[in-house]
Amino acid sequence: MIVNDKKTELHMCEECAIKKGLIMPHSRGMVGLAGIGSILPTILKEESEEPTADLRCQVCGLTYAGFRKYGRLGCSNCYNTFSDKLKPLLKKIHGNTQHTGKVAPKNEEVMRKNRRVWELKKKLKGAVSKESYEEAAKIRDELKKLGA
Repeated sequence: MIVNDKKTELHMCEECAIKKGLIMPHSRGMVGLAGIGSILPTILKEESEEPTADLRCQVCGLTYAGFRKYGRLGCSNCYNTFSDKLKPLLKKIHGNTQHTGKVAPKNEEVMRKNRRVWELKKKLKGAVSKESYEEAAKIRDELKKLGA
């Protein structure tokens, strides 16, 4: 915990941490850190109340209502199961639905170029598979300009 810019380390069992509200009980015995769960109710109030009672992860059994309650997903499959609901939520919280990470300022230009090359190569592969050779040639030329 950090209180008044002073870091304090506190060791306790899972049961005590749940009682203090530092972690939250989760589906199938899993626990999660308190955090996003405390801001989710405010964000989710704006969400329309569509019937989601039957929306359940086939792997861990977490329901969408359980996610809304605890603010934690149960497993990696939950991202696929709840993707239609999560994308707008991630957009509200992070401003984007795709993780871009942080880059040191001195490496930003290199990373931007590498990402552009990767995107162009992906487009090139798609254009060739669609037999859209004019588009593929334009993409190839752009890749050459970037030195890739």
